[in-house]
This record gives sequence, C-alpha cells and structure tokens, in this order.
Amino acid sequence: MDYTAEMPQSIALPPRYFWRRLAAFALDILIFQAAILIAVHYISKTFPEGSHFTDKVSMKCAEGVPDQLAKRIDAGWPLKTNELRSNQICEERQFGFGKQRYLKIIVEMEPWDYVTPTQVLTIPLDADDNPVNKAVPAYSDFLSGIVNTALIALACACFSANGRRTFGKAVFFLRVQSADGENPDFGTAFKREILKFSPNLVFSAAIFAISLFPPHPTQDFDALLGIFHSGYVPSNSRAIAPYALWTTAAIAWWLVPFMEWKGQTFYDRICACEVESA
Repeated sequence: MDYTAEMPQSIALPPRYFWRRLAAFALDILIFQAAILIAVHYISKTFPEGSHFTDKVSMKCAEGVPDQLAKRIDAGWPLKTNELRSNQICEERQFGFGKQRYLKIIVEMEPWDYVTPTQVLTIPLDADDNPVNKAVPAYSDFLSGIVNTALIALACACFSANGRRTFGKAVFFLRVQSADGENPDFGTAFKREILKFSPNLVFSAAIFAISLFPPHPTQDFDALLGIFHSGYVPSNSRAIAPYALWTTAAIAWWLVPFMEWKGQTFYDRICACEVESA
C-alpha cells in the first residue's frame, strides 16, 4: 500500500512566455515612444516661432498681478507673521484650443523646507483678469493621449502583421499568430494592438472626465481665499484617481487572463490570435 502523502500543489502564474512577453512589451514601448518623441521634437522645430504648435506644452508664469487683484487677495487671505506669498499670472496654450490664463498664489510658511506644507491656489482668469472657478476641459491632454496610443498601436501593428515581428518580440523570440496557425493581416494586427492599449485610452478618458469638474469646493473667489486662509489644502485625489483606474484596468486586462486562460489575453481571444515562441 502506498502511504506517500500527496504534496500540496502551489498556485503559480502559468509560465506561458509571461516574462518574455513582458520584456518584449517594455522594449517595444521604449523604442516606439522614443521614436514618437523625437519625431514630435523635430516636427516642432520646423514650425516658425510663435506658431500654435510650438506654444502648447508647458505653463509659463510671470511674477506680479494687477493692483486691484493684489488688494483683493490681501484682504481675503491675510498673511500670518511666518508666511510669505507670491502672486503669479500664468499662461498655458492648448494646441488647437487657444490659450488659458491662470492666477497662481503660493504661500510658504517658515521654516521654508521640504517638510513645512506650502499652499498653492491655481484658478483660471477671464479676459479682464478676474478669477473664475470654472472647469477647464483638458482637450489637449485628451487628444495627445489618444494620438500617442494610436501611433504606438499603429507601429506595433505594422511590425506584427503578415509574419513580421516587433523589435521586442524579435529579441525575445516571440511571434503573433492567428489561432489557425496563419499570420494575421494588418487589420487584425491593428485591432489587436488597439485592444491591447485600451487601458491607456481609459486613462486618457479619466483625466478628461475629471477636468470637466471645478477643482475647488466653491465658485466664489473671495470665499475660496477665506478657505485657504483657514488652512485648506486641495486633495490630490483628482491626480491619483486616473492612475488608480489605469492600474486596475491594466491588471484586469493584461494580467488576469494569464492566470485564467494560460497566457491568452482578452485581446488575443477577441482577435483569435496567440503569441508563440519563434
């Protein structure tokens, strides 16, 4: 009689090329993203200075505000003896959507170090330099996120269709094939790549949706100054939420299928494809 005890089997992630696929994916992202950034840089150099293309990227700030606005700030948010304030007018251009001016108030407290909290109030200005607590839709960020994702998907599809391989898959000896063993055509490959990067599209949509809501608890500027004077610090949950959503979507979309379907992801099943060792 065999009295050999059964050894408990550990639950492990199925090894179906998981680490090779992950390394190939990371390498492809690095290469294609670098190529896109280089291309955008050189394209922007071809536009004349002052054109809308070159105006977009960052917010430019200048110290000082109109006297009437400065007096309003001093009255609504009086400084304590250990505080120092700087008032700035900032301007940001969104490619294709014109410019938006902002009032930026920064109050620092002694001692001025990395531990002591700093209060920052950034609020849009109208044409007459009056603060307006309104939502500023992030059209430019939304479009740039979609375009960037589409370009990477297009590049991956071009290198994956009709028997070709991306740089990452070539380095790690992988190949995308249809379930019937044939090579996917460009249409199937592009559909697969768009589905693969769908968490990135969800991330862009989440950032845009959050930008549709006013960032501060009141629309009255003087009341808002009083809130900040009382020690209010804006929550960073608006910034964290899109990343939390992206992480959840990425894990559910990319990782879970490796545990449930032995390495065939959702987008592979939808497109009737699989990744094989080359």
